[in-house]
Amino acid sequence: MKWVKYVEYALFAITIACVASLFFLPQVQHMGDMHADCEWLLWWVYGIVGIGLVAALISPIKNMITNPKSAIKALVGIVVAAALVGGCYALSSAAPVPNSAGGFFEDVFELRFTDTILYIAYLALGGSILAILAGTLRNAIK
Repeated sequence: MKWVKYVEYALFAITIACVASLFFLPQVQHMGDMHADCEWLLWWVYGIVGIGLVAALISPIKNMITNPKSAIKALVGIVVAAALVGGCYALSSAAPVPNSAGGFFEDVFELRFTDTILYIAYLALGGSILAILAGTLRNAIK
């Protein structure tokens, strides 16, 4: 699994280059204001999230094949993950969002996808905080 480390380094380097380019590439003039064009950075983040979702779905399936006894746990994990993503998608809104240029963001796919990813991130943050608190309490009781 040494290649995983190199993939992590490559993704991290690309992300650093993307963020750094916001500061070093020429800025674009839009409606009289100068700003960095960062739509491609948003698509890079979508790609990273997609890679994470695919990895989260492939890993239990791989474990199911290598260890058939864990098949039930893996299937439950896949169903729970799919239910969470589906629930977050159902909660997402396609209502137009005003932008700083006086117009609106109206692309339904981007609006729902962005809301879904935000809700998933909030759930992950909440789960992380609960896991930290539970681990701390468990260690304090021991």
